[in-house]
Amino acid sequence: MPEPTPRPLPEFGYRIVCYEIEADHQTVIFDATARGFIAVTGTIDQDGAMHGEGTHAGPLTLRRRLARLIASDEQLAG
Repeated sequence: MPEPTPRPLPEFGYRIVCYEIEADHQTVIFDATARGFIAVTGTIDQDGAMHGEGTHAGPLTLRRRLARLIASDEQLAG
């Protein structure tokens, strides 16, 4: 029996834009388009409690690889 023909991946993506906000000035510090993403924001208050929000989208295998990339980031580990 012949191998099934792989289905083409859908032609869609996500655009993520991140701004640094200082006083009344906004500066784009990240602007990327990709097939998947993981995005998280956070703030640590004066009591040391963290407050944040996050979301993700894209194929599960890609999101898992992105999560491993984040988890192994040397800058974050230090």
